[in-house]
Amino acid sequence: MVLEIIIAAILLAFGLLSIYFSIEEGISDNRLILILVVGILSVVAGMWLIFTKITLAVILTKLAGLLLAGFGLFMILGFPDIPDYQYEGFAFSGVFIGIVVFVIGVYFLLF
Repeated sequence: MVLEIIIAAILLAFGLLSIYFSIEEGISDNRLILILVVGILSVVAGMWLIFTKITLAVILTKLAGLLLAGFGLFMILGFPDIPDYQYEGFAFSGVFIGIVVFVIGVYFLLF
């Protein structure tokens, strides 16, 4: 299973880079159009490998973990402590909730 995921990652990287470089150069050459088609096919093949080897529940769990970890980091680092519209020290509860959500998100990402 790990080998298939590595092959899928290589196919995705090759496909995305070939699409990027062929669009950046401009589509005026027939060889460039062929490279664009090969890039699109390799992206499709890489995504197909990923979706057939990994279940949808695992993909959704990892996506939820990424979103929760991002929200937790926002709550830890970017939660405002402005006394104009909230009580003094209210940011401590926001940071606490952020730490809890971040730990849950990292757990979903890793396990």
